[in-house]
Amino acid sequence: MSAGEVGELAVMVDPVSLSAITTAVTAAAGSVGTEAGRQAWGSLAELARRALGRGRTEDDGGPAPVLPLDPRDEDQVRSLAALLFARALEDPRFAEEFRGWAERVRPGLSVDNSQVTNTVSGQARVGTLVQGRDIDWTSGC
Repeated sequence: MSAGEVGELAVMVDPVSLSAITTAVTAAAGSVGTEAGRQAWGSLAELARRALGRGRTEDDGGPAPVLPLDPRDEDQVRSLAALLFARALEDPRFAEEFRGWAERVRPGLSVDNSQVTNTVSGQARVGTLVQGRDIDWTSGC
């Protein structure tokens, strides 16, 4: 691949990266339990409907496919992110609109894809055990 081709590829992907779109869509889906999250998901769903043509007919006259918009379904969240990414690649105006949406909702959303597993097993002898995550402990020593 020549330097020019690499540059063209970077320009194609640059408007909004798949990672950035997936992170924003996942954050909105994961935050629907909060008011800010519900508003973010609702505005994302509206953006997706406008951009992807929900309610319009396909070129063959049939109905447009139903958008994957269930924030509790991980497969639908990933599918929506992929659809939005594809649209951003082909439409710079949509890429800008998505970027604007992401910047507006970012302060109200949190992304946490981490997992913690705490295990005590076998012949362990434990006097005091604290299990969890994100623990900030100040000892009175």
